[in-house]
Amino acid sequence: MLRSLVAVLAVLPMLAPIGARAAEHVVSGQRIAAVAAREVATLAHDADHRYVAASTIADQIVAGTRVALVVQPPIGTASFVNVPVTIEADGKANRTIYVGYRVQQYVETAVASHDIVPGTVLSQDDLRMARVPYAGRPGNGIDALVGRKITTSVLKGQPIAIEATSVNQIVKPGATVLLIVRDNGVAVTADAVARTGGGLGDEVSVYNPATNKTLSGTVTAPGTVELDISAGDD
Repeated sequence: MLRSLVAVLAVLPMLAPIGARAAEHVVSGQRIAAVAAREVATLAHDADHRYVAASTIADQIVAGTRVALVVQPPIGTASFVNVPVTIEADGKANRTIYVGYRVQQYVETAVASHDIVPGTVLSQDDLRMARVPYAGRPGNGIDALVGRKITTSVLKGQPIAIEATSVNQIVKPGATVLLIVRDNGVAVTADAVARTGGGLGDEVSVYNPATNKTLSGTVTAPGTVELDISAGDD
């Protein structure tokens, strides 16, 4: 009998922690992210910048009767921000989760208004302006792209970089072009030979056999170069 009593008393200390073990709570990653999002929304920003979550937050298992989330002031740099969220169990700090945000910069630039195939000469209808994430390239205006030739496939809504285009030479070196010389409202035309090639709006050199002179003019249409000599006259 004495031995049995001693054995029971030896087991009781082992059972006590099991009965006293605190309940476990699952704090969802979505809950933590939501708390951090409310805090980061208070940070100063403008239309060209946005805070974008860098990763998803895993669920946290915490032992305790009462669990609370306490958000701390954000810390970080101009390009990345961390929002510390402390998980408290029964009034004591259990752990701190850092919710990271990238500072995403946006830029206004020309994008494709529909899918575009290589070789397309861009027109106003092919392009529209949109605000897109900044990827290290400055934005392009529509005017800078109209008349240029696409060299690669572009999907609808995709930004179009100047490097993805080439000059659409509508005046080619050695070709006969129509030279239009304007002087105070008077226009004189002549056939000329292009010395250099160019696209719409480019300046090219042309040779006029009738005068034996080489002039510089602006490409205004396929096979057409214009020169305005009235700008400096009184």
